[in-house]
Amino acid sequence: MDFKKEIIIKKTPQEVWEILGDQYGSAHQWAGGLYHSEGYNAAKIESAPFHNRACDTSQGKIKEAIEVFDSQNYTLVYRVIEGFPFFVKLGRNHWQLIPEGKHTKVKMHLKIQTQGIIGAMMQPMMKLQMNSITRNILDDLKHYVETGQPSPRKAKELAKLKRQVA
Repeated sequence: MDFKKEIIIKKTPQEVWEILGDQYGSAHQWAGGLYHSEGYNAAKIESAPFHNRACDTSQGKIKEAIEVFDSQNYTLVYRVIEGFPFFVKLGRNHWQLIPEGKHTKVKMHLKIQTQGIIGAMMQPMMKLQMNSITRNILDDLKHYVETGQPSPRKAKELAKLKRQVA
């Protein structure tokens, strides 16, 4: 399954990269569905801040590994290495930032491969769910980069999490 989305953000690629790339470990500050995220393990790619990211999500805990971290060409690729259900063989997300005048086109390409009969049966539900999640993540990123504040959806999620902790 391929999920390709794009959005225009009214900031320069450098400004978007600061949030998406340089602050990769802190995505929980802006991305809906991420309750906590942090980087760990020494970087295997020269410009990357670290090699792995652990995330607590609305779907459970996952771990990711950075495959490409190119701050010159504004390209980030990571794959899920732990936490997907047994019927998901691969989850890889490819982000690219493209200058558009004073703005930035953000392209996201999420690829998920399922396996087995259960994987085949789960695909229709996963497609619906992932279409919504990917659209929301781009909207959340746009809002955060342009305003410096979480989107209204993310702010509501943060308030709910704060109430649960209190």
